[in-house]
Amino acid sequence: MVERVVVTGGLGFIGSRLCETLLRQGREVVCVDDLRGEYAAAAGPAAALRLRSLGVELALMDAEAAPLRGAGGVVHLAGLPGVRTRRPYADIWAANAGLTERLVEAAGAAGARFVLGSTSSVYGNPAELPTPEHSPVRPLGAYAMTKAAGEASVRAAARAGTKALTARLFTVYGPGQRPEMAFARWIDALIRDRPLPWCAPLGAARDFTYVDDAVAGLVAALDRGRPGEAYNVSGGRSLPLAYALGLLEGLIVRRARVERSAPSSAEARVTSACGRKAAAELGYRPRMELADGLRLQLAAALPPLAASRRRRPFGPGRAQPARSRSGSGSRAVAPARESPRPAGPPAAATSRG
Repeated sequence: MVERVVVTGGLGFIGSRLCETLLRQGREVVCVDDLRGEYAAAAGPAAALRLRSLGVELALMDAEAAPLRGAGGVVHLAGLPGVRTRRPYADIWAANAGLTERLVEAAGAAGARFVLGSTSSVYGNPAELPTPEHSPVRPLGAYAMTKAAGEASVRAAARAGTKALTARLFTVYGPGQRPEMAFARWIDALIRDRPLPWCAPLGAARDFTYVDDAVAGLVAALDRGRPGEAYNVSGGRSLPLAYALGLLEGLIVRRARVERSAPSSAEARVTSACGRKAAAELGYRPRMELADGLRLQLAAALPPLAASRRRRPFGPGRAQPARSRSGSGSRAVAPARESPRPAGPPAAATSRG
């Protein structure tokens, strides 16, 4: 087990949960963050206070200056997120590709293991679903391109002897999700009875990963991942966005007033991870079902409302999709209906991953 871990972006949605998990495991944790991101109420400054009180060492600075001396491992989550970001390409490149290249070099010089938190977006619209890690990288937009470039730096460092590897995270959700992410925006719109933004392409589906599952995957990669390799960290099944919206409608007991806009060309239609490699080499298997994870995200976003409503979580005809854990691969999604309100759970095919 890596005893002292530096987490960049450690006050963010995923990073703050990772820092707490590592600390509970008895490790020394250094949380590096410059507090320039967009945060939910439980992340950012609130997370800084909470983590400091637990004994995490805080380093409020740019990730490039992260204190690596004495560290056994680095989990690099800092950067500029967002598939649909409109920031200048030079800024995205510097924050994602350039920073990763410099930091993995510094980790190698310090003798530390290095895990890059990357994204499923590097696959683009893959030819194979579920998608194994050896699939070609086909990024569709600036964000995914810069993350793919960061992965290339990690592979180059591994060839030079650094124990560096990549964890590709698939659509992470849960308590503390950034305000601009889909589920956070949908919850806000449904509760306030406001138009719900819908910019997904027809048939869009995602392999949703609960934040604690994502953290478990990162920790497993840190401890057991092979240098130079990439590992899918996903929720284990791809589901239509429309189905996810139906679950939230049932939880909140309100129909969405969907406001459609044009989908982004930078966004994949379907993401679906093959989980066999991560299961075999890391021992990673996701645990959280989407319906349960959405309940927890809603409860964290609106605790008074969540505590007062003791209603059936699904509307008529909505049952949680059956899910098999008999194999370690993921399950591919069946085509979604055009309506963002499916009547029941989607069918799924057996994994080929």
